Amino acid sequence: MKKVLVVGAHSDDPIIGAGGTIKELAKLGHQIVVVSVCGDRIDGYVDAIRFLGAEPVYFEFSYGKICEEDLARLLEDLFKKVNPTFVFTHWEKEILYDHGLVSEKVLKLTRLYEKELFYFEIPASSLDFTFDLAVDITNSYTYKKQAIEMMRKAFDERVFVEEIYPSIIYPSGFRGIQVGCNFAEVFKHAGSRFPLSPFRRKLVDPVDL
Repeated sequence: MKKVLVVGAHSDDPIIGAGGTIKELAKLGHQIVVVSVCGDRIDGYVDAIRFLGAEPVYFEFSYGKICEEDLARLLEDLFKKVNPTFVFTHWEKEILYDHGLVSEKVLKLTRLYEKELFYFEIPASSLDFTFDLAVDITNSYTYKKQAIEMMRKAFDERVFVEEIYPSIIYPSGFRGIQVGCNFAEVFKHAGSRFPLSPFRRKLVDPVDL
């Protein structure tokens, strides 16, 4: 059993970026903790994350009002408590300040504690996203959709219909086409501090060529 930490700035981010992967990892018996740094707009969040098979956590920050010092302290306390094998968080180039701040703080901690890091994609805000790892979520795609539906009341209806829900349904199919399955989520591996190997996840056995 591995321990997995998924950190999103807002309550919908972990589901958009890694909801299917969370479910797939949960089915394998791994222990998963999912964090929403902002504790507002979380109607249905706890139930949705538990529905995916993970433990929900949220901090008491609000959208656009994250204290850097407090965030760094809370995240480090969580890292020590969970001691994750690997971590998922926001891409390094983000339109939204909250996303970028969370990504920066999580990267620093994964290097400090020598954890493996994967960036997830938020279609509405991730700039120039590239991936080198794909997860087949065909069998968990419906769970991902149901999880975000459980949070519908947390958001303005227009935002949910025009931005959040499309971010669930369209990228999963598009990425699936790209990698050869029905539905997929994609991630960028951020390399490993220990051992030093920036492209370790790119190693391919010749028999697979």
